[in-house]
Amino acid sequence: MRRARFRFHGDLNDFLPAAKRGVWLEYEFQDRPSLKHAIETFGVPHPEVGEPEDLSPLLRDRQEVEVRPRLYKGPPDGGEWRFVLDCHLGRLAKYLRILGFDTQYDARLHDAELAEAAAAGRFLLTRDRSLLMRRQVRLGFLVRSDDPREQLAWLARRLGLWEAAEPLRRCLRCNALLEPVEKQAVWERIPPKTRLWCTEYALCPGCGQLYWPGSHYERMQEWIRSVRDGLERAGGSGPQGGA
Repeated sequence: MRRARFRFHGDLNDFLPAAKRGVWLEYEFQDRPSLKHAIETFGVPHPEVGEPEDLSPLLRDRQEVEVRPRLYKGPPDGGEWRFVLDCHLGRLAKYLRILGFDTQYDARLHDAELAEAAAAGRFLLTRDRSLLMRRQVRLGFLVRSDDPREQLAWLARRLGLWEAAEPLRRCLRCNALLEPVEKQAVWERIPPKTRLWCTEYALCPGCGQLYWPGSHYERMQEWIRSVRDGLERAGGSGPQGGA
């Protein structure tokens, strides 16, 4: 029987029982599993791992492996954050859209479809550990908290999201980018009282939803300010995860 040892750092300890956190853990094996396979037997999904960077090599006898969380200073491809969320995270999906992030969410999507979206480059956010462990998933987090506000604050800190936020530019229903539209072009759709004071309108090219800066818009702006202030009080939104 061959043996190796693993020690997990930072947020990766969230996946381990208290007695196994931050200490060397013994791993016995006969065939030579990959690092990915061995790490995931401890319950740690591979997309959460930053070091070792390559998890494809086969495990060696008596090997000692320090496993650290993946840290992000921005989108891995240098573009924009693009998310896909499972059916348990509908409120978080709405919050991300309010902040302007490309967020694919449909409660009817099956695990295979979510994994396919992740394989195409979207960052998977899920409450299902086994989904995150699927081989084709490259980027993603298991969302720990049940509370949507806590979920957003945690995610913003882990990914440094606040600096990339462009609030109120996406449709909250379908995720499409909103487009400005002339008042006269949508005159019949505007409530009579709103016509008297509002001159700025935006239309969703995806589902046709009409938006204007009414009281709901003001409430969302206040919510955005409260989220920002909460992050600043908690120490900013820079990348975190532990050493």
